[in-house]
Amino acid sequence: MFTQLCRAAVLSALLVGPALAETTTYAFERGFPANDETIQAARDATVLRRAIEAYKYFYPTVATEAVMQQFEPFGARPNEVGIIMPQDPEQQFSVANQDTPYVLAFFDLQEAGPMVVEVPEGPYIGLIDDHNMEWFGDMGIIGSGQGKGEKNLLVPPGYDGEIPDGYTPHYSKTWKSVLAMRIVVPTGDYDEAVALAQKLKVYPLGTDGETSGYEIVDVKGNPAPLPILSWEKNIEYWRQLHAVIDSEFVQSDRRFNYGLLHALGIQKGEPFEPDARMEAILTEAATTGWSEMNVNFFANDRPERRIWPERNWEFFPLMGALDPETKDFGNANHRDLGWTDHYYFAAWGTSAGIGRRAVGPGSLYFYTPRDADGAYFDGAKNYKLTVPGPVPASQFWSVTVYDSETRTIIDTDQGRGAVRTMFENPQPNEDGSFDVYFGPEAPEAEENQWVKTIPGKGWFTWLRIYGPQEPIFDGTWVLPDVERIE
Repeated sequence: MFTQLCRAAVLSALLVGPALAETTTYAFERGFPANDETIQAARDATVLRRAIEAYKYFYPTVATEAVMQQFEPFGARPNEVGIIMPQDPEQQFSVANQDTPYVLAFFDLQEAGPMVVEVPEGPYIGLIDDHNMEWFGDMGIIGSGQGKGEKNLLVPPGYDGEIPDGYTPHYSKTWKSVLAMRIVVPTGDYDEAVALAQKLKVYPLGTDGETSGYEIVDVKGNPAPLPILSWEKNIEYWRQLHAVIDSEFVQSDRRFNYGLLHALGIQKGEPFEPDARMEAILTEAATTGWSEMNVNFFANDRPERRIWPERNWEFFPLMGALDPETKDFGNANHRDLGWTDHYYFAAWGTSAGIGRRAVGPGSLYFYTPRDADGAYFDGAKNYKLTVPGPVPASQFWSVTVYDSETRTIIDTDQGRGAVRTMFENPQPNEDGSFDVYFGPEAPEAEENQWVKTIPGKGWFTWLRIYGPQEPIFDGTWVLPDVERIE
């Protein structure tokens, strides 16, 4: 009898983890599986391996479903009701900025057919993503009207009707989609942003836009928990994914990925009824997939991630903006899976304009979870970041703190998780630099330039630059690490 002991045991332990590794000694006789234990171990290892990769691949799909469900308690409905929020800590939204309010509008193109989104002249910056968080259009200042107004047409998959003159078509690959519209009011006045949101028009193609009944509900001051946080490490993740697969348009270019789900008992038109064995494997896959994405985000080892040598600041997105042709992270030859996992673990919403490394009207995001000594940030300790001046931002800049467990703005009794030039208006030091403080207690006379943290919890921070300028790119402006202070 030929028994593959060492190699098989080690490989299986890596693939299936401690819970299933106890029965992973593979034995073969005359080339055949020698016993039932070998057969079951191999089957379990196959299912788990496929489940882990399916978990990561479909994470943006489940995350988008979570955003759609997040605001249903406030009346949000596809094609009828959207929301506007200030993105305060109680509205949990993945690495949201706390600088500009956001409108979220939801669509079901299977139900309504092509939908029109009229954006008037004004400070609107919008992106539209499908159910898989795949970007398929921009609007407003970054859209076809370049801030002067436009009519956008959301086109469902398989639509063969004519596109009327005067409309910019955006072709969705799924029935459902989400529009995220930032309203950049120069004064930062939230009420003004709410008034501007009401000027957006949303209606089915062929109806009278003047009598559009689309509503935008203000959810300021209301807690809006992010549902995926209660799904992402258990069987509910797979139940939600099955519901999406069962209701969505089937994309032929995802046949391989649907094949991974088929091996798990998830397929369109069929019930999802995992037995105890399958539920245990899927729960382990969710935990493992989440853990791998977490490590990829918080302990990434790609040298290109660093903005400045010997500093702990990293780019976000990891390798720059997504490819506008492929509409994913990578290039024409391949999809970069590490880059993909890094982005979707932290953020919701994609566009070819996010993280574009160029001088101009866009925005750049610098991220770090570590202090100058390389230690992860601890909510019980005190820190200081000195931002050199003048800050190379033609518009404004901000520093925001996020809870490392939720990847949403830290939620404390301070009521904010950021220091922003539009609101707190940090004052420069004599040399023109700016100090931003982090810790459980405010430093004396510096409360306005301080973000409160929570003992016992970790956090990370982003510096956002709106309207990046040349000193970022020619190396004359360098951001120091966050320093631990007493």
